[in-house]
Amino acid sequence: MSENGPYNQPPQNPYGGGEQGAQPPYGQPQPPQGAPYGDPGTGGQPGYGAGYPGGEQHMYGGAQPPYGPGGPGGPGGPGFTPPHPPKSGGGKAGLWVVIVGGVVIVVLVIAVLVTLVTNGSQTPPVAESTEADQGTRDTDSPTDAPAPDTDAAPAGEPPYAVPAEPCDAFTEQVHTDFLLTEEGDKSVQDATSRCSSTLAEAPEGNDSEDYASLRLTYSVPYSASDSIEQATEDFESGIEDVTGATDYSYYIADAIEENREVDLGDQAQYVVTRYDYVGDEVPQAVLLIRTANLNIRIEYQVSPSFLSEGDTEDLVLPDNTEDIMLNAGAEALALVGT
Repeated sequence: MSENGPYNQPPQNPYGGGEQGAQPPYGQPQPPQGAPYGDPGTGGQPGYGAGYPGGEQHMYGGAQPPYGPGGPGGPGGPGFTPPHPPKSGGGKAGLWVVIVGGVVIVVLVIAVLVTLVTNGSQTPPVAESTEADQGTRDTDSPTDAPAPDTDAAPAGEPPYAVPAEPCDAFTEQVHTDFLLTEEGDKSVQDATSRCSSTLAEAPEGNDSEDYASLRLTYSVPYSASDSIEQATEDFESGIEDVTGATDYSYYIADAIEENREVDLGDQAQYVVTRYDYVGDEVPQAVLLIRTANLNIRIEYQVSPSFLSEGDTEDLVLPDNTEDIMLNAGAEALALVGT
């Protein structure tokens, strides 16, 4: 074994003293090329080739020590790779990012807590409305309809043609009043236009499987569409039909509950009776209106379902039938002349 240790290294003094070729002390600047620690003419490695004849390189001459700076036992030990130094100012920028992010998170948390506390301390107005609505349902009273507009009038001047879009008379209020569950189906011809909705919910007091229907018909005289006299005759014929005064009528003459004039258009008649529905007598309300040369007919009927367990004699119209019928008449009248 060499007196310089097991690795036959050149003599070194870690603190910078002693013979030539020693490692300069920490913190001192490295000598420039060609200084006494290396001979540029011989190709020697600074710090290792100096002091040897002819600049001869020995085992470690001109090569990197195998274990990094300082050799075995040096900083980091075998295989250690020194970390890259941070870029100037990078540490401060990262610190500011962390601080700003933390502040944002704290503000968001405080905002969420304030919102939760505020909402929890207030009584939801929806709940109050729901309780009021429930109280209304508990009275088992029919849906309140607005007061009929007896001042309703056609939009234009006579003579009138039948409306091209009769289902426009089925407004949102009409859908609500009659519990309609579908849009109406229209049928338009020269002398008549019609809108029908046959899948309405049955009003309160009927079996849940029963259903209702609503039909609106506009008509002008076939022979003379502009004739007010002929339209008046058609109106009178309509009253005879719904009161069962003719041999071909499907209305039951003995089942009339109401039959009176109402204030709409030039003439109007409101009738509540029963209708022969495939051998069953079902309740029906009819409103007939005449304005100049045009007649309006609205029919509201409650019908049994084949799944219904009740008798057709138990079928009933709602208590506010007159109000919702007159409202529907006003909507239908307002569409004339548009």
